[in-house]
Amino acid sequence: MKIGSVSSSDTSLRIDPSDHKSLLPSSTTDLERLSASTGQDFLQTFVDLLQEVVQADFIAISELRVTDREQIHVRTGWMDGESLASFEYDACFTPCLEAIKSAQIVVAYEGVQSAFPQDDLLRHKGLESFLGYPVVNSNDEVIGLIQLAWRRQTVSEECNQILDTIQDFSKRIATELDNLRTIRILEALARGPDLNSPDSVFHLIAQQIQTLLGARAVFVAECSQDDKRNFEILAYLERGEWLQEMEGQSLTYEGRPCKHLETQEEFHIQSGLAEAYPDQERYRTAPFDAYLGVRVSDSNGNAIGHFVVFHDTWINIHKLESKLLTVLRDRLGFEILRKRAVLS
Repeated sequence: MKIGSVSSSDTSLRIDPSDHKSLLPSSTTDLERLSASTGQDFLQTFVDLLQEVVQADFIAISELRVTDREQIHVRTGWMDGESLASFEYDACFTPCLEAIKSAQIVVAYEGVQSAFPQDDLLRHKGLESFLGYPVVNSNDEVIGLIQLAWRRQTVSEECNQILDTIQDFSKRIATELDNLRTIRILEALARGPDLNSPDSVFHLIAQQIQTLLGARAVFVAECSQDDKRNFEILAYLERGEWLQEMEGQSLTYEGRPCKHLETQEEFHIQSGLAEAYPDQERYRTAPFDAYLGVRVSDSNGNAIGHFVVFHDTWINIHKLESKLLTVLRDRLGFEILRKRAVLS
């Protein structure tokens, strides 16, 4: 892998790291701690051990949200000697985003504030140098980031040693981040409907899709049996709130991106939703910029419903989420058919 050296005048310099030994403590006890831990405990232990020898002013392992390439969720870390609790921040104008988008290591030995003047964290904390290491899973998807920063300048030898240490554990870190994501999703999928709640199983499915993707809005719908040109919204969740006034509404496929689901299994708009459908005022006022629609069919291939995901930025579906969306699609189809059987 390559190191990217970022400064206010040059963001493209690339150099290869030289060979160095791992910086982590070599005591049997420390290695046993690391080997025996899993999940969040592993990430915390790794960061703790690395911080003992590196003494960075900021160090963290972060996870990327599926629907937000520019939103970073810090899993564990340290800032000025204090342990970081779970929090999220916007990476729009940060060196983090440079590492994420390029899928390459980014290093600024000095002048990182000048290179990224709109990064509030760098400015507020007075950070001078930065190292960002993108975490890539087995599907070659960037799913996280390891980052360190200092209030002083760094040199290539110091950063290369750190990078060699991170690289030794990068696959394990990627595995643990993927496992944590899988567990979180499966916990949501495993929940059944609350029998004491007025919310239906369709609310549950919408909520599970929202939990899976972290999207701004999700609705599930059934095709009208009387008029195939229309569909009825069964549940609509937007920014954590149920829009009950939308439920039960009959809408036409015409003039909406859902129209494509009459003939396609899936339809995706990564950006420009409001511009593509100017007659849909809600797309502008929400606002929504991206769209994902998934068709639900019966055993004969006839469309019986669909679900829709809206988001205000790029929807980047990883392989795991794609597989789980298939599970939710099939579950929605089963529940629609069961609903029809009960009413018939």
